[in-house]
Amino acid sequence: MKLQSLALMAGITISGIVSSGAFVAAQAGTLLTSEVGYTGLALNLIDYANGSGNRLFTFGPVPIRGGITFTSNAINPQSPMGSALGQGYYDLGVNAYDPNGNGWFDGNAVYAGLDAGQGYMTFAFAAPVQSFGAFVNYAPGYGDNPTISTYDINNNLLSSFDLSVLAPISSPGQQNHFEFRGISENTASIYSFRLGGSYIVATGSANGLPMEVPEPFTIVGTLVGGSAALRMRKKLKSSTKTKD
Repeated sequence: MKLQSLALMAGITISGIVSSGAFVAAQAGTLLTSEVGYTGLALNLIDYANGSGNRLFTFGPVPIRGGITFTSNAINPQSPMGSALGQGYYDLGVNAYDPNGNGWFDGNAVYAGLDAGQGYMTFAFAAPVQSFGAFVNYAPGYGDNPTISTYDINNNLLSSFDLSVLAPISSPGQQNHFEFRGISENTASIYSFRLGGSYIVATGSANGLPMEVPEPFTIVGTLVGGSAALRMRKKLKSSTKTKD
């Protein structure tokens, strides 16, 4: 698989299956397979929506909104530039219409793509979280199995799930198709989240389109500005009454 056609992990025994699209692993966290009820951090890649075909290839570290830092440990001798952040063509098979592949990404979809069959990309958090998930897809049979994993403050493995075994995705010939996958732990102990193998791709929505999320200071500014405007209106109203 070439970039133009943009084209580790721990095995975990499943102890049971619960409702709401989640699998429970023995002595580990919970594999999330639905965004319904998810209240964790969103993967907001709006800052990398620079126009179709414009991608940043990097090993990082680079910032992502929400206090996330992105790094890549992609292993691809044919494309040794790291992983991709941005927009543009990225297929998950021999080509976009490979019946054994998972389609392709293009247009306005904004994604983080491993761009390698081996290795992984990491989202590290400024503060620990209890759960994290994103909308993902991968190239079946290209390199290592697609895996998502969580790590603690000392980079010790908390949980790891092989998506091809536990929550496979099948989307041959489809464009910009992503499905939610994530991990939830019992406590806020996740300091980083890894996605590895199979040219795995991650984004913040089911079709890859970014949504603007106001930064905290913007929200505060709006509230402060609104309060100031309200006080001004009250003052003007009071002043008008006095003149009467």
